[in-house]
Amino acid sequence: MEKYILDTCTWIEFFHERNGVKEHIEEMDPDQVFASEITLAELTYGAINSGDYERHIKEPEWLKQYIKIYSISDVFEEYGQIRCALKRIRKDFDKEVGQFDMLIGATALHYGLIVVTDNIKHFSLMPGVKCENWVEKI
Repeated sequence: MEKYILDTCTWIEFFHERNGVKEHIEEMDPDQVFASEITLAELTYGAINSGDYERHIKEPEWLKQYIKIYSISDVFEEYGQIRCALKRIRKDFDKEVGQFDMLIGATALHYGLIVVTDNIKHFSLMPGVKCENWVEKI
C-alpha cells in the first residue's frame, strides 16, 4: 500500500474543497495520507496573513488532530543531499525550488512516501523523490 505526504498546496485544495482533492483523499485509507510539520507552519502563516484567522487556523489544527504529522528533525541528511543535487543541476536552483519544498521532499525520501503536489516541476527534480498530482483542474 502506497503512502503519501501531501504538499501544502494540496492540503489547501482539500480544505477549500477544490479540484477533486477532497474526494481523492476520502477514498484513501487514513493510514496512507500524511503531512509535514512544514505544512503546519505554512498553513499557520496563511491563517495569520489571510484576514480570516479564526476560519483558517482550524486547518492546521484539524491536521494535528486527524493526520500523522512527520517531523523534519530526522531528515536533514536527505535535505542536504537534495539541496546539493539541485545546486549541481543549476547553481541557483536550490534557491528557486525553496527550502520548505526541499524539506517536504526530504521527508518523503526518508520515510518512503510519495509527495502529492500541484508543483510537480520542482519536486520531480529532487533525486529519488516520487511525486503525483491529485489536482484535477478543469
